[in-house]
Amino acid sequence: MNIKNQSDLQTFNGLKANDNGAYTILYTFHYPSVRNFIVKNSGCEDDAKDIFQETLLVLLEKVPKDDFNLTSSLKTYIFAISSNLWLKRLRDANKIVKTEIDIYEQYLADYEEAEQAKNEKNTNKALSVFRSITEKCVLLLRAIFYNGKDIDTITKEFGYTNKHNAQNQKFKCLEQARRGADNLTS
Repeated sequence: MNIKNQSDLQTFNGLKANDNGAYTILYTFHYPSVRNFIVKNSGCEDDAKDIFQETLLVLLEKVPKDDFNLTSSLKTYIFAISSNLWLKRLRDANKIVKTEIDIYEQYLADYEEAEQAKNEKNTNKALSVFRSITEKCVLLLRAIFYNGKDIDTITKEFGYTNKHNAQNQKFKCLEQARRGADNLTS
């Protein structure tokens, strides 16, 4: 899979499995924002590398635990850990001033706002795709992907004569959705 298109869930599962590819993703896509924050707040490149390493250690400790639940995006979580570690280091060195806390809060607010905008955009795209397909397909795809129903249940609930017909209809509905999505990007 192209690492640029890898989801947070895939990266998170890669971290759980101690997959080196997941760490490549962290360095490629998440380290630059941490570096920028630290360099803009009295730090240097080496400080950023140290803090990012400490962040990875925190991840290594927390991610494998069964009770760990990622409630934000991976980028927000990593940035929050890194910025907290950096601000603690600045406080310990008596280098932090009020404006740096304000900058941190603004960075975090900007990340959350950008993430919310991205989620809204994705939701709007999904709604547009659903508007472009038949009502029957909307119900079928929702039952399969949102409600997690298996094909046997779908066959009975939707009145298909056999499992093969249900799978055929699922395929046709997915094709409708793909065409709808293609029309959005065209």
